[in-house]
Amino acid sequence: MRIYRIKSNNTLFAFGDSIADVPVLLTTLANYQVRVCKEVGLTLIDVEETMADSLTTDGYFEFDEALLFTAGFLSAAIAQIKNSPKDKHIQFTIATQESLQRFSLPTQNDQTNWKFPFFYRSPGALEIIDVELKGREFPMKISIPSQIVPIGHYSTNQNEVFASEIISPFHLLQANIGLNINRSIPLLKYLPKFLYKRFAEPHNGMASLGLKLINKRGKNCKVHPSAVVEGCILGDNVTIGANAVVRLSILGDNTYVGDSAVVNYSVLGRDNYVMTGNHLQFSLTYESVFTIHGPYQFSIFGRNTAVFATINCDIRLDEKTIAIPTQNGIVDSQQYLLGIAYGHEAKVGASNIIAAGRIVPNGKVLNPPDFIHLKFDNTNG
Repeated sequence: MRIYRIKSNNTLFAFGDSIADVPVLLTTLANYQVRVCKEVGLTLIDVEETMADSLTTDGYFEFDEALLFTAGFLSAAIAQIKNSPKDKHIQFTIATQESLQRFSLPTQNDQTNWKFPFFYRSPGALEIIDVELKGREFPMKISIPSQIVPIGHYSTNQNEVFASEIISPFHLLQANIGLNINRSIPLLKYLPKFLYKRFAEPHNGMASLGLKLINKRGKNCKVHPSAVVEGCILGDNVTIGANAVVRLSILGDNTYVGDSAVVNYSVLGRDNYVMTGNHLQFSLTYESVFTIHGPYQFSIFGRNTAVFATINCDIRLDEKTIAIPTQNGIVDSQQYLLGIAYGHEAKVGASNIIAAGRIVPNGKVLNPPDFIHLKFDNTNG
């Protein structure tokens, strides 16, 4: 069966990358889509948007190139068309399970239905119907005080049936984090219920042992014996310092994690520097990113950014959800925790405070605030 990728040649809002080239788990979105289609036996063919209406082949799938989806999503879609009316086109939605609501951000305000630009086209059909896909939910959560998140926890639920339309850097961030966390599903799905309950509780021996089983390490890595590395993929020439903690994360080639630094639930590009004592959590970085004196959470960092001792806000004190700028305008992310998008080549000096859900423009240099002493008078006291 064929699947067509409709090429709109759009760019990522604010960051300006070709949407096909944005990073997804250390490859590009375009390459990731090819890999997923191949995994389920579909032949991917590119079609320019202007030619999409001229496709006349027998039944086929089509999707917008800004759509990220899993092999589980594709498999569920293939299974559905076998039982769906042959005289109707299908547009696929996903049930509003907790994993989707955490990692696939809305594309418009007041959104309650996650409908994606992903279709099955039947020959001669005129009407489009919605078909909902649903996957097995693997519940997990991190306890957080209720004055930070009203429900008292942050969900890290996992689900093989996942998709996200990438209309902002924040959508790209959350989709990467969701895909990264999903890497433990092959382990979870074979655990009996009593073991799963133990594994789902963070920081216990069962969870630690299970995560270590899925560690992968590239060539010439240097990991200090006192470092904790659990559930990670390390590229080539990665360095992890003494007493560092790296958990459920992916680190690109030549990335350096300093002594006592923490990297949790994150995807870091190649040539990154996470300096001593820093803390990155639920974050995504492009290549050549430098961060020091965090913590930095729920944030995305463009290529060649440098962030120094910045106060990276990720909540609203009024406990409302965080609005974000997107190509569709300002959209309520429906998230209580969401950080900053740092554009390419941005440099942010120490003691700057940036509100949650903001985008630092490409190339922007934010010097330290006025109360920081930059000059001293030459006096002969």
